[in-house]
Amino acid sequence: MKRFSVLLILVIVLIGIVIVYFWPLIFKKQIRENIPTTEAISASRAAAKGVIESIDKAEISSKVVGLIQKIMAAENENVKKGQTLIILDSKEVEAQIKEAEASVKKAYANYEKDRIDYERLGRLYKNNAITLDELEDTERHLKSSDAELMEANARLEYARSLLRNFILKSPIDGVVTKKYLEVGEVAREGMPLLSVANMDNLKIRAELDETDVGKVYVGQGVEVLADAYPGRIYYGKIKKISEDVKRKVIKTYDPIAWMDINSQEITINLDSFEGLKIGMTVDVRFHSDDKAK
Repeated sequence: MKRFSVLLILVIVLIGIVIVYFWPLIFKKQIRENIPTTEAISASRAAAKGVIESIDKAEISSKVVGLIQKIMAAENENVKKGQTLIILDSKEVEAQIKEAEASVKKAYANYEKDRIDYERLGRLYKNNAITLDELEDTERHLKSSDAELMEANARLEYARSLLRNFILKSPIDGVVTKKYLEVGEVAREGMPLLSVANMDNLKIRAELDETDVGKVYVGQGVEVLADAYPGRIYYGKIKKISEDVKRKVIKTYDPIAWMDINSQEITINLDSFEGLKIGMTVDVRFHSDDKAK
């Protein structure tokens, strides 16, 4: 009886090992068999999932830490290049600017005084009323005050440049697609605050299983289907195939099993993106010949 129990345990362990090592391979085969396609598509034709993206897009982020004082554009609002989108609290920098402006004013007054003195003593020297040493001493004062004025102006320009970091503008024409923070929250350095995208300049980014990469090429025709428009087919061509292979680790049906999926990124242009929006997922079917319909 004891020997039978030991054998039973060994059999169960062996079955578990087989499931752990071979189930991911079976599941990977199932995934590849379930790639979006239709009965009309030949088995030799590749297919992939894709997402609509903007070619011209920008993340609006801060170069400094600051409290968000104003957000000048809402999600889905059209904005122009150079338009102010976010204003951060800049009280400290504004105080620095006022201090720097006062320093410039004082330095300029000193410079003007020394300049007038130097010109006056220059005339006296020509009339032999003062010595050369006295004139040169005044000249040194003038050069010193000139250097102080230049330094004060540099500090003022630096303070003003800091202020520009508290006013965030759109680098492109487009639409605000996402707002990450609200008024009153703190913006951190490098943190994205808004996303802006040009809705008139779109592309499809698709990930193609590495086993299908040999079936596609730049310029190849594609058909694109979107769940939002059943029965409608969009036509286009492959613009770019990335040379980098991306590795994904995904969970299988087995709760303890994982598997690797390798893919390459494909960029696709369509003849028309009418009705398609950024973020929509689509099914991409690649033509088996080089004719885009």
